[in-house]
Parts: sequence; C-alpha cells; structure tokens
Amino acid sequence: GKPLPGEEELLGRGVSYCATCDAALYRGKSAVVIGYGKGEEAEAEFLAELADKVYYVPVYKKDDALPEELRNGIEIVKGVPQGVERTEAGVRLALDGGELVTDGVFILREAVAPGQLVPGLATEGPHIIVNRKMETNLPGCFACGDITGTPYQYIKSAGEGNVAALSTAAYIDEKKNQ
Repeated sequence: GKPLPGEEELLGRGVSYCATCDAALYRGKSAVVIGYGKGEEAEAEFLAELADKVYYVPVYKKDDALPEELRNGIEIVKGVPQGVERTEAGVRLALDGGELVTDGVFILREAVAPGQLVPGLATEGPHIIVNRKMETNLPGCFACGDITGTPYQYIKSAGEGNVAALSTAAYIDEKKNQ
C-alpha cells in the first residue's frame, strides 16, 4: 500500500519495518505495531517480550478474524492509521478514532519496495540493481541475495553475501585511508 503521511520522513527515526530486527532497541520502551496481515501478530508478540508496552493496530481485510487477545499484555487498538509525526512526547500515530504516542511505530506490510526502504536506491521492478561487487548506485550501500534478482537460490545468496562482505570491508578501508 501507499506510505502513510510522515512514514518515509521518519524511517529509521521512529518508524521501522521490522519489529524482530529492532526489538532490542525498544527494551523498556513503548511501541505501536501496525499489522497489515495476521502473520504480523508474531512480530508484535516478540517485540512485547522486550518492550514495556506494545499496542497492536490490526489493519486486516474484514474476513480475517481479529485475535481475542495477544500474549505479553499487548493492547489491541482498532482504527485506521492516518499518519505519523515526531512530537516532543514521542512518535505520534494518528488514527481515525484517536492517537497513540510511543517511542516508535512498526509498520508491517506484506512487502515493502526496496526503493521505499532506502530512498534514491536504483531498482528494476522488485529488485535492487547491483554490479559484480554487489554495489548499489548509492556509495557505501551494498545488496545481495534474492533482493538482487533471480535465481532465488540459497547458494547464490551465500556467494553474493560473501562478495558484499568483502566489498564492504574494502570500501571501509578505502574511506579510512582517505
């Protein structure tokens, strides 16, 4: 779906697309998880093991049953997200029926376009464009594996991961010596 107003501006500064990736940053803090599919409930539950308070906003199709309750004291908040903004009190999520202010907002969709994850990233369809060193068009940004295209095979991903790691190390060494 389309990004929420304020989402792209706050990406990496209060808005994230992966609760399991960033859960450790929310130890003792509060967060909202916006789930666009039932599969996102597990990420909210993982986050709630570390965070003090987690709100879960399910944005499902009407035929998907809402959970009666999620584990770890997650509070389910019904509403349609309208936008996010940073305030002195924290990150404010506006809903059609009110608002939530927390330390962060996780927006969990089925898929996020690579260009949305990293603004300015050159893509071709759903794939990131790289050269043989796994460099993208952005200096210091490398990509490998399925995100760079077919074949979708673990052996290709592992090999490209190795090339990307070596290229990254060479890039850092080059920057140190400048």
